Amino acid sequence: MELAVEQELPDAIIHLGDNLIDAKELQTQFPDTVIYTVPGNCDTVFLPKKEIILPLEGVTMLLTHGHVYHVKSGLSMLTHYAVSIGANLVLYGHTHRALITVEQGITLMNPGQLSRHDEEQKASYGIVEIENGKFTCGIVYM
Repeated sequence: MELAVEQELPDAIIHLGDNLIDAKELQTQFPDTVIYTVPGNCDTVFLPKKEIILPLEGVTMLLTHGHVYHVKSGLSMLTHYAVSIGANLVLYGHTHRALITVEQGITLMNPGQLSRHDEEQKASYGIVEIENGKFTCGIVYM
C-alpha cells in the first residue's frame, strides 16, 4: 500500500475494510493525506460508521466493505441500496476481486487487494478521479 500511495500521490485514500491496522499505519506514514475507512467483516475494531456516504465535487460515493449486502452472491442488494440513497459511485470490498461494473446507471468498483494475490487475481488497487461532477475509475495491477 505504501508503494501505491508513493506512486499515485492521492488527495485521499479509501480503505474498504479488513485489516484496518493497515490504514492506521498509512495515516502514520502519510499524515497529510485524508484517509476514509470502513470496517470489514474481519475487523474486530469498533467504528461507529459501517459505511460512508461521501459527496465530493458533485459525485455521491458510497463506501462500504460490502459483506452486509452479500456481494459474494451478487451486486443486486448493494445496487438497490445505492439507488435508494442517490449514489453515483459505489466502492466496496469483501470479495477481494478487482471489478468495475455498471448496474442501473451506478458504477460499482471493487479495487481488489494488495495483500494477497494468486494466478487468478493479481495484487491491485483502484483509482478514482473526480472533476466537475464527473468521475473515472480504474484498476491498477501491481
